[in-house]
Amino acid sequence: MSLSTLRAVALDGARDAAFLSPARWPAEPHDRLADHGYDVFEYAVSADARLYADGAVRPPATTGTVSCTTRVLVVRPVADETFSGRVHVELLNPSTGHDFPMYWPDLAGHLIRRGDAYLGMTCKNVTVEALRRMSPERYGDLSFPHDGAVWDLLGSLAATLRSQHGGGLLPGLREPARILATGWSQSGSFLRTYLSEGLHEQHCAETGRTVVDAFLIGVSSGGFGPMGYVNVDRHGEMAFDADLRPVGGRLGQLPMDDARRTVGGSRVPVMEVMSEDEALHHLWHRRPDSDVPGDLYRCYQLPGRGHESGLLEESVRAADHAQARAHGPGGADASGGIEVPGGVDQAPLLRHRASRYLLAAAVESLLRWADGVAAPRVDPIAVMARPGSRLDADGLDHSGTYVLRDPDGHALGGMRHLDVDLPLARTRRAPDGPMTIGTWHREPFGPAELARRYGSPERLRRLASEQAWRLAERGCCLPEDVADTVEDFCRSAGRF
Repeated sequence: MSLSTLRAVALDGARDAAFLSPARWPAEPHDRLADHGYDVFEYAVSADARLYADGAVRPPATTGTVSCTTRVLVVRPVADETFSGRVHVELLNPSTGHDFPMYWPDLAGHLIRRGDAYLGMTCKNVTVEALRRMSPERYGDLSFPHDGAVWDLLGSLAATLRSQHGGGLLPGLREPARILATGWSQSGSFLRTYLSEGLHEQHCAETGRTVVDAFLIGVSSGGFGPMGYVNVDRHGEMAFDADLRPVGGRLGQLPMDDARRTVGGSRVPVMEVMSEDEALHHLWHRRPDSDVPGDLYRCYQLPGRGHESGLLEESVRAADHAQARAHGPGGADASGGIEVPGGVDQAPLLRHRASRYLLAAAVESLLRWADGVAAPRVDPIAVMARPGSRLDADGLDHSGTYVLRDPDGHALGGMRHLDVDLPLARTRRAPDGPMTIGTWHREPFGPAELARRYGSPERLRRLASEQAWRLAERGCCLPEDVADTVEDFCRSAGRF
């Protein structure tokens, strides 16, 4: 059996009824998609998927097949003349027990101004079942019998998009010129598995063409034991404590010294984007950047940013959260194990406004690389190991690693931005927070300190503009974003 053909059926009323439809989010640019020439669509997509066995063979041996029907959320230009030809496919994060978007919210403004299309795929049994509970009449026909179906489903989805109208998923649009696949946190690790197990290469061979042009693995470290590498045959959920240690025993996972935990050997560009949290976990599995044909790789690490500090305030998604909670396993009065990052039950997370500019620059560098222009190299965050420290066999205890910092406490190295180069506050991870995914705080400088450092708002703006252009030259900001970067930064300075 080779890669299966994907069959798509449109679900009605996606703009208002689809779970995670950004048209339901009361914040720019989501609430004005129509003004930008965009609309929201949703499809039930079906295919037969092979299941694979963990082992020493690459690509892995098959153990059987399952028939799956999952859903794909599509946000796209309505008219072909405004379509850029670029498609972004996100494996929606399943760690909260329901679909959680970690790419579209931070990149929406950039994708819309470019005319790119976005697809988010539900990619795990637990999230399919959550959709079925939320809306049996809409999602009752979905079925994801085994989590190992995700590998062939991703390949089938990307291969199906390689045609006019996207195989029915992009009606009215021409054949995409570039397809970028991304996953964040747990679903970022799915992509690490997909690449390291040789499944992308297998799918390319089976279809006779490149399936995915570029991969972006977000906030996922191969050195984070239980989720840094998702075994190709893994199925089902496991409970974790606040430090993400498995509850009720050790998790069956790939050994920490297994070479598959480090991405390599891809003939299409692969970029890993990590926050400062993942940089700590990743020291033992860090590898050099590479421009060698057959091993195209970059790692961009973002100082002063935590694992979950995206741009979108979760209150914007109140309708989605309410729907998920009301239809959890225990009903409306139980959480059902669902945790909403930064949601109503937790203190608000630090929102990192520079993310929109950093990630837009990273994405553009990656897609230009797919067109043949090598992405800039960025020094990693300076992470060190304490004398005598060793790699934890479970990949959970990273207390032996630490970050080198400047006098303000900000990390050295990484993909620089104005908040760390011209600090207006001290941004730091709380020492008493969770061990693996930190809680980040911003402590603004007072008027006297701002005046001591920068003199006046006018001088701060001049310094920020000069530095932003230097960052653009290094690939840390797009030239077209320099003015907005400076404006956002100076607006956050407070009073001198």
